[in-house]
Amino acid sequence: MALLDPQETKYFRRTLTFNVARQTLVTRFCPVCRSTVVRENGSDLNVLCKVCTAVKGRPFEFCWQCLREWKGARPRTDRCENDGCCNESLKTLKECPDISFDSVEEVHGCPSVRACPTCGFLVEHSKRRCKFVVCPRCKVKFCFVCLKSYTKCIKTSDYFGACFSRVAPRQTSIPVWQKK
Repeated sequence: MALLDPQETKYFRRTLTFNVARQTLVTRFCPVCRSTVVRENGSDLNVLCKVCTAVKGRPFEFCWQCLREWKGARPRTDRCENDGCCNESLKTLKECPDISFDSVEEVHGCPSVRACPTCGFLVEHSKRRCKFVVCPRCKVKFCFVCLKSYTKCIKTSDYFGACFSRVAPRQTSIPVWQKK
């Protein structure tokens, strides 16, 4: 508990609200006018700033990923045509090393980082314990090896055995969380 004056309380509430909005990944600041922009289509990186559009008298679009004025065709899920625009999460999935589990038998070629199949949050396995993990963001339990939900995977394998459907390939896209 803290004894805060009204101004401090207002500051902390505003900061908490801002942090929650950032974590949901549906809002960003426009790189030009700094107004809050809502991403309406979670799988399209091209975003329209309504404030800049009104001020400039023409559509102003920017890249959700690199936060620069949009270049290239649309819609795009991976990157715009600006130099250096890349999805760091996809880069991590592509370049992370494979792991060998301490307790899970007969599993080879499994990447050390996976995107949660439900919300896309990147999860790294500790290599210890069983193959199932719980996503820290959406709280869904899934198999780190085959990427199926816990309830589907456990029907054909156990906690420490190879999956019936084998190791899922290295992910090349990030799932978009469709909150209900």
